Amino acid sequence: MRQSTRIIANTLASYLNSLLALVAVLFSARWVLQALGEVDFGLYGVVGSLVLLLTFLNNGLQMGVARFFAFSIGKGENLDVLHAQREMKYWFSTAFSIHLLLPFILVVVGWPLGEYAIQNWLAMPAERVDACLVVFRISLVTVFVSVFSVPFISLYKAHQLITELALFGLLRSLLVVFSAWLLLYTSGDSLVNYAIYMMAINIGIPCFQVVRAFKRFPSCRVERSYMFSRRHFSELFGFVGWKMFGLSCVAFRMQGAPILVNLFFGPQVNAAYSIADRVSVQSSTLAKAMMGAFQPAITSMEGRGDREMMLQACLRVCKFGSVLVLIFAIPLILEMENVLTLWLGTPPNYAAILCQWMLVTLIIGRFTAGHMLAINACGKIKYYEIVQGLTLLSALPLGYYLFLLGFGPASVGFSLCVTTFVYSLSRLVFCKVLLGLRIGVWFKSIFLPLIVAVVLSFAFGAWARWYFEAGIIRLLITSIMAAVSLIFFSWCLVLDAEEKRWVRDSISKASKKFLSSRIC
Repeated sequence: MRQSTRIIANTLASYLNSLLALVAVLFSARWVLQALGEVDFGLYGVVGSLVLLLTFLNNGLQMGVARFFAFSIGKGENLDVLHAQREMKYWFSTAFSIHLLLPFILVVVGWPLGEYAIQNWLAMPAERVDACLVVFRISLVTVFVSVFSVPFISLYKAHQLITELALFGLLRSLLVVFSAWLLLYTSGDSLVNYAIYMMAINIGIPCFQVVRAFKRFPSCRVERSYMFSRRHFSELFGFVGWKMFGLSCVAFRMQGAPILVNLFFGPQVNAAYSIADRVSVQSSTLAKAMMGAFQPAITSMEGRGDREMMLQACLRVCKFGSVLVLIFAIPLILEMENVLTLWLGTPPNYAAILCQWMLVTLIIGRFTAGHMLAINACGKIKYYEIVQGLTLLSALPLGYYLFLLGFGPASVGFSLCVTTFVYSLSRLVFCKVLLGLRIGVWFKSIFLPLIVAVVLSFAFGAWARWYFEAGIIRLLITSIMAAVSLIFFSWCLVLDAEEKRWVRDSISKASKKFLSSRIC
């Protein structure tokens, strides 16, 4: 399969998987809220958010490991087959040794700290402390298995088998919906039952992926003599170590924000934050669909020395990734209160405004998402991760200060948005210094056209929102008006002639392949 065809196929598969995951959350969240109640739902958002945090952490670790796998594959195109296979086995064995040790460290450190926080720090009803401790321990088991599986799942990404990963994602979405429905008819402590169901899903699927990886990839063999190669261990541990620093800062930010909300406003407002966090996480998967399809290709380009093409692909990720997110984010921002009412019946207070801030934060990050892939591909991430981590982590003291000044729960969304904006600017600077990608090129070809398209799309959507009364009809019309206008103005203003031709050719090839498969 040609590279362009593979990228479009992987993008479509990832995007469809993300859409199905979003639908699964929309279906399941209402049932989960109904089964748990507002207080327990908020408590799971604080204690059980380790599972959501784990998903983010694992994606970052997979990005780091897959970078070396994909770089080795790209570099291997200039080597003989045996040498290339041996190099891949070195990288896999080294990654395996690191991720065999890492989950033990996470559990040993996280267990006492987490239990101390639950028993002595977090605001929760006294009768729910024991249940929260059980949920936390279940989450730690999930952490152990999921981190261990990182090297195996990274092989799928490095070999650009995104479609197969999308099928696993589809299975996960179906199981999430089923577990939420089952929760309504299961006796016992619903909070603990829900944690058990999520553990079964988040352990079962990675275990199956590990078994399949052993059968599918020749390099998926642990060679004891390769596990502690000084050169490979130093490079991989250095990269993953700095990546872990950045991810840890982001993890503290993700976990710290709901804790701040809990300390100042209690578990009821945590329910609102949990809703906003779910919307943000699922919306971000739409953005990561594009990144997941381009990431291994970008890294392979850098591995074989084709930097100019790599930087072009980086800018395309910024364009296409932003547009794909905006198609859903703009209608949601305009109709958030309407959506939450139709979705949840009676949504928690502050849920709408927090969701809107989360979506704006997500949009800002997408404008420079390709720059992150380019920096990861070149491998020089030490100072980038330090600046990224500390900038994003500064959202917590900023939010704490705003709370002390008397601002409401929505101010945590403002702090997340501001720090993400500063972080995005730092991406531009690092890409200029490390890779020579001029900021002016991004500003003229991406930022200005996208801003114009966004403003015009908001105007069309706002007109529909103003003209019709709240309800499902207004939601549909506003969404269609905003999405169609965004696609039209993005096509006219954002994409250049070569990118338009690439989109037309890719869609044509994908449709022909689909029709031929239907005929056969």
